[in-house]
Amino acid sequence: MKTVKSARKKGLRTAAAISLGSKLLRMRIGQMRKGEIAELEYLEYPISIGHEVFGNNKISFESIRSISSALHGFTELMAEYGVDSCRVVATTAMREAGNRAFVVDQLKIQNGLQVEILEDNQEKAFVYGEILKKLPDTLKEGNTLITYIGTGSIGVAVVREETANFSKNIPVGALKLHDMLGSLQTSTTDFHEVLEEYIHVAVGRFLSVYPGGFPKISQLVLTDNGSALIAKLCKAEQNGDTYLIRADAVRELYHSICSMTPEKISFTYQISESDAELLYTTLSIYVYLINLTGVKTIYSPQVDLLRPILSEILIPKNREQAFNRVRKSTLDCVRMLGKSFQCNMEHAERIAGFAALLFDRMKEIHGLDARNRLLLELASLLHECGYYTHPRQYSGSTFHLIRSMDIYGITESELYLVASIFLPSDSWETAASLTPKQQLIVSKLAAIFRLADSLDQSQKQKLKNLKARLDKNRLLITAESADNTMLEEWAFSQMVPFFEEVFGVHPELTVRASSPTALKQRKV
Repeated sequence: MKTVKSARKKGLRTAAAISLGSKLLRMRIGQMRKGEIAELEYLEYPISIGHEVFGNNKISFESIRSISSALHGFTELMAEYGVDSCRVVATTAMREAGNRAFVVDQLKIQNGLQVEILEDNQEKAFVYGEILKKLPDTLKEGNTLITYIGTGSIGVAVVREETANFSKNIPVGALKLHDMLGSLQTSTTDFHEVLEEYIHVAVGRFLSVYPGGFPKISQLVLTDNGSALIAKLCKAEQNGDTYLIRADAVRELYHSICSMTPEKISFTYQISESDAELLYTTLSIYVYLINLTGVKTIYSPQVDLLRPILSEILIPKNREQAFNRVRKSTLDCVRMLGKSFQCNMEHAERIAGFAALLFDRMKEIHGLDARNRLLLELASLLHECGYYTHPRQYSGSTFHLIRSMDIYGITESELYLVASIFLPSDSWETAASLTPKQQLIVSKLAAIFRLADSLDQSQKQKLKNLKARLDKNRLLITAESADNTMLEEWAFSQMVPFFEEVFGVHPELTVRASSPTALKQRKV
Protein backbone atom coordinates (compact mmCIF):
# COMPACT_ATOMS: atom_id res chain seq x y z
CA MET A 1 0.00 0.00 0.00
CA LYS A 2 1.45 3.35 -1.07
CA THR A 3 0.95 6.26 1.32
CA VAL A 4 1.85 9.94 1.54
CA LYS A 5 1.37 11.71 4.90
CA SER A 6 1.13 15.27 6.13
CA ALA A 7 0.60 16.81 9.55
CA ARG A 8 -2.92 17.45 10.82
CA LYS A 9 -4.42 20.02 13.18
CA LYS A 10 -7.08 19.17 15.74
CA GLY A 11 -10.48 20.81 15.80
CA LEU A 12 -10.67 21.46 12.05
CA ARG A 13 -13.14 19.79 9.68
CA THR A 14 -11.64 16.71 8.04
CA ALA A 15 -12.98 14.64 5.13
CA ALA A 16 -11.99 11.67 3.01
CA ALA A 17 -12.64 10.73 -0.62
CA ILE A 18 -12.14 7.14 -1.82
CA SER A 19 -12.23 5.85 -5.38
CA LEU A 20 -12.60 2.25 -6.45
CA GLY A 21 -11.06 2.07 -9.93
CA SER A 22 -10.12 -0.68 -12.34
CA LYS A 23 -6.53 -0.96 -11.10
CA LEU A 24 -6.31 1.05 -7.90
CA LEU A 25 -8.22 1.64 -4.69
CA ARG A 26 -7.26 5.17 -3.59
CA MET A 27 -8.02 7.54 -0.71
CA ARG A 28 -7.27 11.18 -0.02
CA ILE A 29 -7.85 12.78 3.39
CA GLY A 30 -8.04 16.56 3.57
CA GLN A 31 -8.70 19.27 6.12
CA MET A 32 -10.04 22.82 5.90
CA ARG A 33 -7.47 25.41 6.93
CA LYS A 34 -8.18 29.14 6.50
CA GLY A 35 -10.54 28.53 3.61
CA GLU A 36 -8.15 26.17 1.81
CA ILE A 37 -7.90 22.38 1.68
CA ALA A 38 -4.73 20.92 3.15
CA GLU A 39 -4.13 17.34 2.07
CA LEU A 40 -3.24 15.16 5.04
CA GLU A 41 -2.81 11.75 3.52
CA TYR A 42 -2.90 9.84 0.26
CA LEU A 43 -3.07 6.06 0.01
CA GLU A 44 -3.37 3.68 -2.90
CA TYR A 45 -3.79 -0.07 -3.03
CA PRO A 46 -3.42 -2.17 -6.24
CA ILE A 47 -6.44 -4.20 -7.38
CA SER A 48 -7.27 -5.98 -10.64
CA ILE A 49 -11.04 -5.80 -10.98
CA GLY A 50 -10.69 -4.22 -14.42
CA HIS A 51 -9.21 -7.40 -15.88
CA GLU A 52 -11.91 -9.46 -14.17
CA VAL A 53 -14.83 -7.37 -15.39
CA PHE A 54 -13.58 -6.78 -18.93
CA GLY A 55 -12.85 -10.51 -19.23
CA ASN A 56 -15.59 -12.23 -17.22
CA ASN A 57 -18.11 -9.48 -16.43
CA LYS A 58 -17.80 -10.15 -12.68
CA ILE A 59 -15.71 -9.19 -9.70
CA SER A 60 -14.40 -12.29 -7.93
CA PHE A 61 -14.90 -13.14 -4.26
CA GLU A 62 -11.12 -12.94 -3.82
CA SER A 63 -11.12 -9.34 -5.07
CA ILE A 64 -14.05 -8.41 -2.85
CA ARG A 65 -12.18 -9.78 0.17
CA SER A 66 -9.00 -7.92 -0.85
CA ILE A 67 -10.88 -4.62 -1.36
CA SER A 68 -12.73 -5.08 1.92
CA SER A 69 -9.47 -5.71 3.77
CA ALA A 70 -7.90 -2.56 2.29
CA LEU A 71 -10.99 -0.52 3.10
CA HIS A 72 -10.79 -1.76 6.68
CA GLY A 73 -7.32 -0.22 6.86
CA PHE A 74 -8.65 2.97 5.27
CA THR A 75 -11.46 3.28 7.83
CA GLU A 76 -9.05 2.76 10.73
CA LEU A 77 -6.90 5.59 9.40
CA MET A 78 -9.97 7.81 8.95
CA ALA A 79 -10.86 7.20 12.60
CA GLU A 80 -7.34 8.27 13.64
CA TYR A 81 -7.72 11.49 11.69
CA GLY A 82 -11.22 12.13 13.03
CA VAL A 83 -12.77 12.24 9.56
CA ASP A 84 -16.19 13.95 9.65
CA SER A 85 -17.40 13.00 6.16
CA CYS A 86 -16.44 10.38 3.61
CA ARG A 87 -17.56 9.74 0.05
CA VAL A 88 -16.73 6.49 -1.73
CA VAL A 89 -17.11 6.38 -5.52
CA ALA A 90 -16.55 3.64 -8.10
CA THR A 91 -15.92 4.03 -11.82
CA THR A 92 -15.92 1.95 -15.02
CA ALA A 93 -15.11 -1.53 -13.69
CA MET A 94 -17.87 -1.39 -11.07
CA ARG A 95 -20.27 0.21 -13.55
CA GLU A 96 -19.87 -2.71 -15.92
CA ALA A 97 -19.68 -5.54 -13.37
CA GLY A 98 -22.64 -7.91 -13.61
CA ASN A 99 -22.52 -8.47 -9.83
CA ARG A 100 -22.05 -4.81 -8.86
CA ALA A 101 -25.13 -4.79 -6.58
CA PHE A 102 -23.70 -7.73 -4.63
CA VAL A 103 -20.27 -6.07 -4.35
CA VAL A 104 -21.77 -2.78 -3.12
CA ASP A 105 -23.87 -4.71 -0.58
CA GLN A 106 -20.90 -6.69 0.74
CA LEU A 107 -18.69 -3.62 1.13
CA LYS A 108 -21.50 -1.91 3.02
CA ILE A 109 -21.93 -4.92 5.33
CA GLN A 110 -18.22 -5.56 5.87
CA ASN A 111 -16.94 -1.99 6.06
CA GLY A 112 -19.91 0.25 6.75
CA LEU A 113 -19.14 2.27 3.62
CA GLN A 114 -21.75 3.08 0.97
CA VAL A 115 -20.16 2.86 -2.48
CA GLU A 116 -21.62 5.26 -5.04
CA ILE A 117 -21.19 4.06 -8.63
CA LEU A 118 -20.56 7.14 -10.74
CA GLU A 119 -22.08 7.15 -14.19
CA ASP A 120 -19.77 8.00 -17.09
CA ASN A 121 -21.09 11.54 -17.40
CA GLN A 122 -20.72 12.21 -13.68
CA GLU A 123 -17.12 10.99 -13.66
CA LYS A 124 -16.18 12.96 -16.78
CA ALA A 125 -17.84 16.14 -15.48
CA PHE A 126 -15.55 16.00 -12.43
CA VAL A 127 -12.49 15.40 -14.61
CA TYR A 128 -13.34 18.04 -17.22
CA GLY A 129 -13.94 20.58 -14.46
CA GLU A 130 -10.46 19.95 -13.08
CA ILE A 131 -8.91 20.13 -16.55
CA LEU A 132 -10.60 23.45 -17.37
CA LYS A 133 -9.21 24.96 -14.16
CA LYS A 134 -5.68 24.08 -15.24
CA LEU A 135 -5.81 25.23 -18.87
CA PRO A 136 -3.84 28.40 -19.66
CA ASP A 137 -5.60 31.40 -21.20
CA THR A 138 -3.94 30.63 -24.53
CA LEU A 139 -6.15 27.54 -24.84
CA LYS A 140 -9.37 29.52 -24.54
CA GLU A 141 -9.33 30.55 -28.20
CA GLY A 142 -10.66 28.26 -30.90
CA ASN A 143 -11.88 24.70 -30.32
CA THR A 144 -10.10 22.53 -27.77
CA LEU A 145 -10.57 18.77 -27.80
CA ILE A 146 -10.36 17.40 -24.27
CA THR A 147 -9.87 13.65 -24.00
CA TYR A 148 -9.75 11.61 -20.81
CA ILE A 149 -8.52 8.08 -21.47
CA GLY A 150 -9.73 5.81 -18.70
CA THR A 151 -9.08 2.11 -18.30
CA GLY A 152 -12.54 1.18 -19.58
CA SER A 153 -13.82 4.24 -21.44
CA ILE A 154 -12.73 7.39 -23.25
CA GLY A 155 -14.39 10.72 -22.60
CA VAL A 156 -14.16 13.40 -25.28
CA ALA A 157 -15.45 16.96 -25.21
CA VAL A 158 -15.14 19.87 -27.63
CA VAL A 159 -14.65 23.04 -25.59
CA ARG A 160 -14.77 26.65 -26.71
CA GLU A 161 -14.27 29.53 -24.26
CA GLU A 162 -14.32 27.13 -21.29
CA THR A 163 -17.70 25.66 -22.22
CA ALA A 164 -18.26 22.24 -23.76
CA ASN A 165 -20.64 22.15 -26.72
CA PHE A 166 -20.16 18.47 -27.54
CA SER A 167 -19.31 15.44 -25.44
CA LYS A 168 -19.27 11.68 -25.85
CA ASN A 169 -18.36 8.73 -23.69
CA ILE A 170 -16.79 6.00 -25.81
CA PRO A 171 -16.95 2.49 -24.28
CA VAL A 172 -13.35 1.56 -25.00
CA GLY A 173 -10.41 2.37 -22.75
CA ALA A 174 -6.73 1.48 -22.53
CA LEU A 175 -7.17 -1.60 -20.32
CA LYS A 176 -10.34 -2.77 -22.06
CA LEU A 177 -8.60 -2.54 -25.43
CA HIS A 178 -5.73 -4.66 -24.16
CA ASP A 179 -8.05 -7.29 -22.67
CA MET A 180 -10.21 -7.42 -25.82
CA LEU A 181 -7.44 -7.57 -28.42
CA GLY A 182 -4.36 -8.63 -26.45
CA SER A 183 -4.66 -12.29 -27.46
CA LEU A 184 -3.97 -11.26 -31.07
CA GLN A 185 -0.63 -9.75 -30.13
CA THR A 186 1.16 -13.10 -30.08
CA SER A 187 -0.47 -14.34 -33.29
CA THR A 188 0.51 -11.52 -35.65
CA THR A 189 3.45 -9.23 -36.24
CA ASP A 190 1.04 -6.53 -37.40
CA PHE A 191 -0.91 -6.22 -34.17
CA HIS A 192 -0.50 -2.45 -34.18
CA GLU A 193 -2.43 -2.29 -37.46
CA VAL A 194 -5.29 -4.31 -35.96
CA LEU A 195 -5.33 -2.01 -32.94
CA GLU A 196 -5.26 1.14 -35.08
CA GLU A 197 -8.12 -0.11 -37.27
CA TYR A 198 -10.23 -0.96 -34.24
CA ILE A 199 -9.64 2.46 -32.66
CA HIS A 200 -10.41 4.21 -35.96
CA VAL A 201 -13.84 2.55 -36.06
CA ALA A 202 -14.63 2.54 -32.32
CA VAL A 203 -13.67 6.18 -31.69
CA GLY A 204 -14.43 7.55 -35.14
CA ARG A 205 -18.08 6.50 -35.14
CA PHE A 206 -18.72 8.55 -31.99
CA LEU A 207 -16.97 11.66 -33.27
CA SER A 208 -18.72 11.44 -36.65
CA VAL A 209 -22.06 12.49 -35.12
CA TYR A 210 -20.83 16.04 -34.47
CA PRO A 211 -23.42 18.28 -36.19
CA GLY A 212 -22.10 19.58 -39.50
CA GLY A 213 -18.95 17.45 -39.32
CA PHE A 214 -16.17 17.36 -36.76
CA PRO A 215 -14.77 20.91 -36.26
CA LYS A 216 -11.25 22.17 -36.72
CA ILE A 217 -9.38 21.63 -33.47
CA SER A 218 -6.84 24.22 -32.34
CA GLN A 219 -5.63 22.46 -29.18
CA LEU A 220 -5.59 18.86 -27.97
CA VAL A 221 -5.71 18.11 -24.25
CA LEU A 222 -5.05 14.51 -23.24
CA THR A 223 -4.98 13.08 -19.77
CA ASP A 224 -5.06 9.61 -18.26
CA ASN A 225 -3.53 7.66 -15.42
CA GLY A 226 -0.38 7.03 -17.47
CA SER A 227 0.12 10.47 -19.01
CA ALA A 228 2.98 11.30 -16.62
CA LEU A 229 4.83 8.18 -17.81
CA ILE A 230 4.27 9.06 -21.46
CA ALA A 231 5.43 12.62 -20.81
CA LYS A 232 8.59 11.32 -19.14
CA LEU A 233 9.37 8.89 -21.99
CA CYS A 234 8.76 11.68 -24.53
CA LYS A 235 11.01 14.10 -22.58
CA ALA A 236 8.11 16.55 -22.32
CA GLU A 237 8.37 20.10 -21.06
CA GLN A 238 6.60 20.65 -17.74
CA ASN A 239 4.76 23.81 -16.75
CA GLY A 240 3.45 23.44 -13.20
CA ASP A 241 1.46 20.22 -13.18
CA THR A 242 0.80 20.32 -16.93
CA TYR A 243 3.05 18.58 -19.46
CA LEU A 244 3.59 19.88 -22.99
CA ILE A 245 4.26 16.82 -25.13
CA ARG A 246 5.46 17.09 -28.71
CA ALA A 247 3.25 15.15 -31.12
CA ASP A 248 6.31 13.93 -33.04
CA ALA A 249 7.76 12.51 -29.84
CA VAL A 250 4.57 10.54 -29.22
CA ARG A 251 4.66 9.12 -32.75
CA GLU A 252 8.32 8.16 -32.37
CA LEU A 253 7.68 6.42 -29.06
CA TYR A 254 4.69 4.57 -30.46
CA HIS A 255 6.58 3.42 -33.56
CA SER A 256 9.45 2.22 -31.39
CA ILE A 257 7.19 -0.04 -29.31
CA CYS A 258 4.50 -1.10 -31.80
CA SER A 259 6.36 -4.32 -32.66
CA MET A 260 7.34 -5.13 -29.06
CA THR A 261 5.62 -7.45 -26.61
CA PRO A 262 4.58 -6.03 -23.22
CA GLU A 263 7.45 -7.99 -21.69
CA LYS A 264 9.98 -6.34 -23.99
CA ILE A 265 8.44 -2.89 -23.43
CA SER A 266 8.70 -3.49 -19.69
CA PHE A 267 12.37 -4.48 -19.95
CA THR A 268 13.35 -1.75 -22.41
CA TYR A 269 11.83 1.15 -20.47
CA GLN A 270 12.18 -0.32 -16.97
CA ILE A 271 8.47 -0.18 -16.18
CA SER A 272 6.05 -2.79 -14.86
CA GLU A 273 4.34 -5.16 -17.30
CA SER A 274 1.01 -3.74 -16.18
CA ASP A 275 2.15 -0.24 -17.19
CA ALA A 276 3.62 -1.65 -20.40
CA GLU A 277 0.26 -3.15 -21.41
CA LEU A 278 -1.49 0.17 -20.96
CA LEU A 279 1.34 2.16 -22.55
CA TYR A 280 0.87 0.32 -25.85
CA THR A 281 -2.89 0.84 -26.10
CA THR A 282 -2.82 4.37 -24.66
CA LEU A 283 -0.22 5.50 -27.17
CA SER A 284 -2.29 4.10 -30.03
CA ILE A 285 -5.20 6.30 -28.89
CA TYR A 286 -2.86 9.29 -28.58
CA VAL A 287 -1.62 8.80 -32.14
CA TYR A 288 -5.16 8.47 -33.52
CA LEU A 289 -6.19 11.77 -31.91
CA ILE A 290 -2.98 13.51 -33.01
CA ASN A 291 -3.64 12.45 -36.60
CA LEU A 292 -7.31 13.46 -36.32
CA THR A 293 -6.56 16.97 -35.06
CA GLY A 294 -3.20 17.65 -36.73
CA VAL A 295 -1.81 19.37 -33.61
CA LYS A 296 1.92 19.76 -32.98
CA THR A 297 1.73 19.83 -29.18
CA ILE A 298 -0.38 17.98 -26.61
CA TYR A 299 -1.32 19.56 -23.30
CA SER A 300 -1.50 16.98 -20.53
CA PRO A 301 -2.62 18.32 -17.14
CA GLN A 302 -2.39 15.95 -14.19
CA VAL A 303 -5.89 15.59 -12.75
CA ASP A 304 -7.32 13.46 -9.99
CA LEU A 305 -10.98 12.52 -9.51
CA LEU A 306 -10.61 12.58 -5.73
CA ARG A 307 -9.65 16.25 -5.42
CA PRO A 308 -12.90 17.79 -6.73
CA ILE A 309 -14.90 15.28 -4.66
CA LEU A 310 -12.95 16.27 -1.54
CA SER A 311 -13.48 19.91 -2.42
CA GLU A 312 -17.25 19.48 -2.68
CA ILE A 313 -17.36 17.80 0.75
CA LEU A 314 -15.28 20.43 2.55
CA ILE A 315 -16.43 23.54 0.66
CA PRO A 316 -20.21 23.25 0.02
CA LYS A 317 -20.28 26.40 -2.15
CA ASN A 318 -17.94 24.62 -4.57
CA ARG A 319 -20.71 22.13 -5.29
CA GLU A 320 -22.97 24.98 -6.44
CA GLN A 321 -20.18 26.54 -8.49
CA ALA A 322 -19.40 23.18 -10.10
CA PHE A 323 -23.09 22.67 -10.90
CA ASN A 324 -23.29 26.09 -12.58
CA ARG A 325 -20.23 25.30 -14.73
CA VAL A 326 -21.65 21.92 -15.71
CA ARG A 327 -25.09 23.44 -16.38
CA LYS A 328 -23.69 25.86 -18.97
CA SER A 329 -21.91 23.07 -20.85
CA THR A 330 -24.94 20.80 -20.54
CA LEU A 331 -27.23 23.36 -22.16
CA ASP A 332 -24.72 24.13 -24.93
CA CYS A 333 -24.41 20.41 -25.72
CA VAL A 334 -28.20 20.08 -25.76
CA ARG A 335 -28.51 23.03 -28.14
CA MET A 336 -26.05 21.31 -30.46
CA LEU A 337 -28.13 18.14 -30.28
CA GLY A 338 -31.29 20.09 -31.01
CA LYS A 339 -29.72 21.55 -34.15
CA SER A 340 -28.61 18.09 -35.29
CA PHE A 341 -32.24 16.92 -35.09
CA GLN A 342 -33.36 20.02 -37.03
CA CYS A 343 -35.42 21.39 -34.16
CA ASN A 344 -36.80 24.92 -34.38
CA MET A 345 -34.30 26.27 -31.86
CA GLU A 346 -35.78 29.78 -31.71
CA HIS A 347 -39.07 28.22 -30.59
CA ALA A 348 -37.25 25.78 -28.27
CA GLU A 349 -35.31 28.59 -26.59
CA ARG A 350 -38.54 30.53 -26.07
CA ILE A 351 -40.22 27.53 -24.44
CA ALA A 352 -37.16 26.89 -22.24
CA GLY A 353 -37.30 30.51 -21.09
CA PHE A 354 -41.04 30.35 -20.36
CA ALA A 355 -40.67 27.04 -18.51
CA ALA A 356 -37.80 28.36 -16.37
CA LEU A 357 -39.82 31.49 -15.53
CA LEU A 358 -42.85 29.45 -14.43
CA PHE A 359 -40.60 27.09 -12.44
CA ASP A 360 -39.01 30.01 -10.57
CA ARG A 361 -42.35 31.65 -9.77
CA MET A 362 -43.78 28.37 -8.47
CA LYS A 363 -41.02 27.43 -6.00
CA GLU A 364 -43.32 27.53 -2.99
CA ILE A 365 -45.65 24.89 -4.44
CA HIS A 366 -43.54 22.51 -6.55
CA GLY A 367 -40.78 21.56 -4.07
CA LEU A 368 -38.25 20.87 -6.85
CA ASP A 369 -34.56 21.83 -6.93
CA ALA A 370 -32.08 23.39 -9.36
CA ARG A 371 -31.28 20.00 -10.84
CA ASN A 372 -34.96 19.51 -11.74
CA ARG A 373 -35.00 22.99 -13.29
CA LEU A 374 -32.12 21.96 -15.55
CA LEU A 375 -34.04 18.83 -16.62
CA LEU A 376 -37.04 21.02 -17.47
CA GLU A 377 -34.82 23.21 -19.66
CA LEU A 378 -33.43 20.11 -21.41
CA ALA A 379 -36.93 18.86 -22.13
CA SER A 380 -37.90 22.25 -23.55
CA LEU A 381 -34.86 22.45 -25.83
CA LEU A 382 -35.29 18.89 -27.13
CA HIS A 383 -39.07 18.57 -27.26
CA GLU A 384 -39.20 18.58 -31.06
CA CYS A 385 -36.41 16.09 -31.75
CA GLY A 386 -38.89 13.24 -32.32
CA TYR A 387 -40.16 14.90 -35.49
CA TYR A 388 -36.79 14.12 -37.07
CA THR A 389 -37.39 10.36 -37.06
CA HIS A 390 -41.15 9.87 -36.72
CA PRO A 391 -43.37 12.93 -37.36
CA ARG A 392 -46.63 11.01 -36.85
CA GLN A 393 -45.67 9.61 -33.47
CA TYR A 394 -43.17 12.23 -32.39
CA SER A 395 -43.86 11.94 -28.65
CA GLY A 396 -42.85 8.28 -28.53
CA SER A 397 -39.94 8.98 -30.84
CA THR A 398 -38.81 11.87 -28.62
CA PHE A 399 -38.98 9.56 -25.60
CA HIS A 400 -36.74 6.93 -27.20
CA LEU A 401 -34.30 9.44 -28.67
CA ILE A 402 -33.73 11.27 -25.39
CA ARG A 403 -33.33 7.99 -23.49
CA SER A 404 -30.48 7.02 -25.81
CA MET A 405 -28.67 10.37 -25.72
CA ASP A 406 -25.30 11.01 -24.14
CA ILE A 407 -25.51 14.47 -22.55
CA TYR A 408 -22.70 16.17 -20.67
CA GLY A 409 -23.23 15.98 -16.89
CA ILE A 410 -26.61 14.18 -17.06
CA THR A 411 -27.12 10.67 -15.69
CA GLU A 412 -29.09 7.89 -17.36
CA SER A 413 -31.79 8.05 -14.69
CA GLU A 414 -32.14 11.81 -15.24
CA LEU A 415 -32.39 11.29 -19.00
CA TYR A 416 -35.19 8.83 -18.35
CA LEU A 417 -37.04 11.45 -16.30
CA VAL A 418 -36.68 13.98 -19.14
CA ALA A 419 -37.79 11.45 -21.76
CA SER A 420 -40.83 10.42 -19.68
CA ILE A 421 -42.17 13.99 -19.80
CA PHE A 422 -43.22 13.28 -23.38
CA LEU A 423 -45.21 10.13 -22.64
CA PRO A 424 -48.98 10.26 -21.98
CA SER A 425 -49.75 10.89 -18.32
CA ASP A 426 -51.35 7.47 -17.90
CA SER A 427 -48.65 5.57 -19.81
CA TRP A 428 -48.10 2.10 -18.37
CA GLU A 429 -44.43 2.29 -19.32
CA THR A 430 -43.89 5.36 -17.17
CA ALA A 431 -45.78 3.82 -14.25
CA ALA A 432 -43.83 0.57 -14.50
CA SER A 433 -40.40 2.15 -14.95
CA LEU A 434 -40.44 5.03 -12.47
CA THR A 435 -40.68 5.01 -8.70
CA PRO A 436 -43.63 6.88 -7.15
CA LYS A 437 -41.28 9.75 -6.25
CA GLN A 438 -39.96 9.91 -9.83
CA GLN A 439 -43.49 9.80 -11.25
CA LEU A 440 -44.36 12.81 -9.11
CA ILE A 441 -41.31 14.73 -10.39
CA VAL A 442 -42.18 13.86 -14.00
CA SER A 443 -45.80 14.94 -13.56
CA LYS A 444 -44.72 18.32 -12.14
CA LEU A 445 -42.16 18.93 -14.88
CA ALA A 446 -44.63 17.80 -17.57
CA ALA A 447 -47.36 20.13 -16.26
CA ILE A 448 -45.00 23.13 -16.31
CA PHE A 449 -43.56 22.20 -19.71
CA ARG A 450 -46.98 21.73 -21.34
CA LEU A 451 -48.20 25.09 -20.06
CA ALA A 452 -45.01 26.79 -21.30
CA ASP A 453 -45.23 25.04 -24.68
CA SER A 454 -48.77 26.28 -25.20
CA LEU A 455 -47.57 29.87 -24.92
CA ASP A 456 -45.79 29.61 -28.30
CA GLN A 457 -48.14 27.21 -30.05
CA SER A 458 -47.82 29.06 -33.36
CA GLN A 459 -44.01 29.05 -33.03
CA LYS A 460 -44.05 32.72 -33.97
CA GLN A 461 -42.97 34.08 -30.57
CA LYS A 462 -46.04 36.33 -30.35
CA LEU A 463 -46.07 36.76 -26.57
CA LYS A 464 -43.70 39.36 -25.15
CA ASN A 465 -42.83 40.49 -21.61
CA LEU A 466 -44.20 37.35 -20.02
CA LYS A 467 -44.68 37.57 -16.25
CA ALA A 468 -46.08 35.15 -13.68
CA ARG A 469 -46.99 35.18 -10.01
CA LEU A 470 -48.85 33.02 -7.55
CA ASP A 471 -52.00 34.45 -5.97
CA LYS A 472 -53.36 31.92 -3.46
CA ASN A 473 -54.80 29.14 -5.62
CA ARG A 474 -54.14 30.88 -8.93
CA LEU A 475 -51.09 31.23 -11.16
CA LEU A 476 -51.50 34.57 -12.89
CA ILE A 477 -49.63 34.87 -16.20
CA THR A 478 -49.55 38.11 -18.17
CA ALA A 479 -48.06 38.94 -21.53
CA GLU A 480 -48.17 41.54 -24.27
CA SER A 481 -48.68 41.02 -27.97
CA ALA A 482 -49.34 42.99 -31.12
CA ASP A 483 -50.55 39.83 -32.92
CA ASN A 484 -53.55 37.53 -32.93
CA THR A 485 -52.91 35.13 -30.06
CA MET A 486 -56.09 33.07 -30.20
CA LEU A 487 -54.15 29.86 -31.02
CA GLU A 488 -51.93 30.30 -27.94
CA GLU A 489 -54.96 31.09 -25.78
CA TRP A 490 -56.77 27.98 -27.01
CA ALA A 491 -53.69 25.78 -26.46
CA PHE A 492 -53.26 27.25 -22.98
CA SER A 493 -56.86 26.40 -22.05
CA GLN A 494 -56.25 22.77 -23.11
CA MET A 495 -53.33 22.47 -20.65
CA VAL A 496 -55.19 23.97 -17.67
CA PRO A 497 -56.94 20.77 -16.43
CA PHE A 498 -53.72 18.72 -16.16
CA PHE A 499 -51.89 21.59 -14.47
CA GLU A 500 -54.71 21.92 -11.93
CA GLU A 501 -54.68 18.16 -11.34
CA VAL A 502 -50.94 18.20 -10.54
CA PHE A 503 -50.64 21.41 -8.50
CA GLY A 504 -54.17 22.25 -7.33
CA VAL A 505 -53.64 25.72 -8.76
CA HIS A 506 -55.63 27.35 -11.56
CA PRO A 507 -53.47 29.08 -14.20
CA GLU A 508 -54.87 32.19 -15.86
CA LEU A 509 -53.42 33.91 -18.93
CA THR A 510 -54.02 37.58 -19.69
CA VAL A 511 -52.74 39.00 -22.97
CA ARG A 512 -52.61 42.77 -23.26
CA ALA A 513 -52.34 44.72 -26.48
CA SER A 514 -48.85 46.11 -26.98
CA SER A 515 -49.94 48.70 -29.56
CA PRO A 516 -53.10 50.74 -30.30
CA THR A 517 -53.82 48.65 -33.41
CA ALA A 518 -53.50 45.31 -31.63
CA LEU A 519 -56.42 43.25 -30.35
CA LYS A 520 -57.95 44.21 -27.02
CA GLN A 521 -57.05 42.51 -23.76
CA ARG A 522 -58.00 38.84 -23.49
CA LYS A 523 -58.12 36.62 -20.43
CA VAL A 524 -58.07 32.81 -20.44
